[in-house]
Amino acid sequence: MLKLSKRVEYALLAMQDMALRPSDIVSAKDIAEKYSISQALVAKVLQQLVRDGVVRSYAGVNGGYALAAEPADISIERVIKAIEGQANGLVDCQDSADHDCSAHGSCTIREPLTVLHERIKATFRSMTVAELASPQQLVQLEVS
Repeated sequence: MLKLSKRVEYALLAMQDMALRPSDIVSAKDIAEKYSISQALVAKVLQQLVRDGVVRSYAGVNGGYALAAEPADISIERVIKAIEGQANGLVDCQDSADHDCSAHGSCTIREPLTVLHERIKATFRSMTVAELASPQQLVQLEVS
């Protein structure tokens, strides 16, 4: 099943934490201790978010990180792309036109899986960091 990487998970935790404390400067150490996760990995993830422009860094003794935009203006897709780069397809043939697949000529699932992949990306695009910080505001998706 589709699974987000630890780096994306930590990035989303950090973004949520900063959204919940908009007037604070948050350190990698604070986030790591709060969630009992690796400080080194949190620091790397935060630097990637800074490079992408969704997080600002502040130097100094009381330095740390804060969101660079309003939580409602930062999509989950943007966070994922900041950490992982361009999204891969659900199956290998979606990643590359020259993928060698023995079922290529008779495959009947490529197109439906492409539609599924687009729907997943649309969901990541439509969900924001604000929704991570206020789960009661989550948009309910219709599943049929």
